[in-house]
Amino acid sequence: MLIKKDQVSLIKNDKVCFIKNFISLEKNYDFNFLSKLMEENYSSITQKSYIGNLQDVFQLHKIGNTLKEFTILFDFFKKLFKYKQNKEDEVDLFFSFVSQVGIVHKDIEDVFIIGLHGKTIYRIYDEENIDYTINKGDLIFIPKNIKHKVIGITPRIIASIGFYGERYI
Repeated sequence: MLIKKDQVSLIKNDKVCFIKNFISLEKNYDFNFLSKLMEENYSSITQKSYIGNLQDVFQLHKIGNTLKEFTILFDFFKKLFKYKQNKEDEVDLFFSFVSQVGIVHKDIEDVFIIGLHGKTIYRIYDEENIDYTINKGDLIFIPKNIKHKVIGITPRIIASIGFYGERYI
């Protein structure tokens, strides 16, 4: 995991932060991986966009305890940024099988998003509109209540680590 002092400062000040090549992922997080994960651990997933068939965006909830690498990432962010415990804090996987454009929205939690497979653009609507392209191993931090849209350029899988609680000062 590679994070510089100025990037830590951005996140602590609730600013969007993009980190290219944040983590080197040895495991191949592809759709075979997802299939095996769902078969072994999940009986259902959440459909997010309701377009129909396999054109939707899907979400696997609370996978942090299932996969050690995500437990480590969750603990890293929680300790580094001193988040207070909240029962809603979680690691989710989002994925889509086709290129897809999501709706503009705001999250009610701080999210650390890590690219696992494919290419995704996060369009941030802040003081100026900025596009960040996320590939495997890249990270983007989006503070709660920041308006953004997700554009899946290719079939994609991302990990979203969300913290609902406040931070210790």
